[in-house]
Amino acid sequence: MPTTAEAGVPGSEFNFWIGMFVPARTPRDIVMRLHDEVVKALATPEVKERFDKLGADAWTLAPEQFDAYVRDEIRSNAALVKAAGLQVQQ
Repeated sequence: MPTTAEAGVPGSEFNFWIGMFVPARTPRDIVMRLHDEVVKALATPEVKERFDKLGADAWTLAPEQFDAYVRDEIRSNAALVKAAGLQVQQ
């Protein structure tokens, strides 16, 4: 499997990430409570050890930062798909 640069899209990057989403209009206090609890869980020694064994990094972005990150990922991946000439197959 070639890298994206080898496939003709130099300077591109693809990151695998997982995030938590909630329905639109979820009250802010609930969003922040979920965020705070996830941050606490990711800080436990057991979870840190598990991530280390997987070679993964746990990011704890604030909700606004995560929203901006997702929007940026959508834009950059859309550009990558267009540059590579990829099309949806059904």
